Amino acid sequence: MRDSVELEWAGVPSVAIVHASMEGTARAMARVSGMPDYRFATVGYPHIPLAVWTEAEIAEIAHELAPLLIERLTSAEG
Repeated sequence: MRDSVELEWAGVPSVAIVHASMEGTARAMARVSGMPDYRFATVGYPHIPLAVWTEAEIAEIAHELAPLLIERLTSAEG
């Protein structure tokens, strides 16, 4: 999350990918970083929070999140 915020500060569009179990922490990080409206993407269950995923899970998550990531990286709202 912090890396994404710092990239945004540098003018590089970015989207953090956060597990749903860490959503509150990510919102707090965005708020204390001065970007309370920063929009990030979430990965939920059944994928475990530690991001130790199989190749098949990674492909599934990528397929699921790709449209959202493209939209956020290319829209004026960020």
